[in-house]
Order: sequence, then C-alpha cells, then structure tokens
Amino acid sequence: MARQKRQPCAQAEALSEKLGQTIHRLRMADQMSLGDLSEASGVAKSMISQIEKNETNPTLATLSRLSQALGTSVEAIVAQDNDGPALVEKADVKDIPLLYSEDGMCELRIIGSIDTVQFVQWYDFKAQPKGKLISSPHPAGSVENLSILSGHLRVTVGDESWEAVQGQTLRYKADRPHKIENIGNSPAHATMVNILAHAVRNLG
Repeated sequence: MARQKRQPCAQAEALSEKLGQTIHRLRMADQMSLGDLSEASGVAKSMISQIEKNETNPTLATLSRLSQALGTSVEAIVAQDNDGPALVEKADVKDIPLLYSEDGMCELRIIGSIDTVQFVQWYDFKAQPKGKLISSPHPAGSVENLSILSGHLRVTVGDESWEAVQGQTLRYKADRPHKIENIGNSPAHATMVNILAHAVRNLG
C-alpha cells in the first residue's frame, strides 16, 4: 500500500513563519547582515536566508545557535507572538516587587516585565531627602537612563557626578559601581531604565 502523504499542519506552518520573522527582526535590530549572523552562529548564510523567508524548517540545534548569536534563547524566539491579545499583562500594585535601599530612604519598584529582564530593566524610583541608592555594577556595556519626574537628584559613577532636576534625564554607564542621591529638600521621584549590554552593544 502506498504511504499516504502527510498533510501540512497549519499550526506548524504558522510557527515556522513566525520563527523566520522573529529571527529577521532580531537580526535587523542588532544591525547584523546575513554574513554577520552566519559568522557569529556558524549557520550557513543561505540557511539563515531560507529560514527568514520560511523556505525551510530549522532544527533545534540550528535555532539554538542562532538564538545564542542574537543574544536570546530558543524559548524567547518561539514565544514571540504578535497575533494574540493586545494586552500582555495587567499588574496590581501588590504584584509589583518593592525594594529598599540600605538606608531605608529609597524605594525601587520593579515594573518591567520578567520576560524582557535580560534586555531591559525598568524601575520606579523614589527617594526621601538625603536618601542614597548604591548599586553594584551591571553587566559590561549596560547603560542606565534616569528620568526625573520631581525633585533634585545626583548620580555618581566613579569620580564623576552629575545633577538633574524635574524634566531632565541622565544616561550613564552602569557597568561600574554607581550611586543615586536625593540632594533636594523634598522627596524625589524618577523612572529608571537599565538597558543591558545586548541591547546597547551597537550604540557605542
């Protein structure tokens, strides 16, 4: 008896197309050519092109090499989904982790998504007068962005210090010890976004 030809699975075809689109988007975001990604991953340039065009189904080993070269994971690539509900998550205040500085005068709410923590860390920062938040170095190449919503803050990195007030933003290298101080007479409030090395490696 002749073997019946397996019919294409719509779900598998959709996943394959999504993988190609995601790999292409990540490659372009990193400003990598097909040759750059091929050299970094060890996957042939022609194969990457076929994957992005949904002309072939990559093996798990191939996906693993590509994801590592793109600074992400297979799970993250597979999880990309632009066809689902628009609302990804709604978090209540009680669900948002709250940290305090050693002097107890600064609070840091972790409002960024756990799904993007390897790229971007997003915080809500509040400090009482004379409050200090002392931070250890983040991964090499990281850049921290501090936007002042109210108050007067000073940031110190090594021997350098900068001050900022409401409406101003400081961007500084966070891959070394750094300190944020409220040097005003009233409480200060800011948003803090730490962009990790993978996301900024092409900015410098």
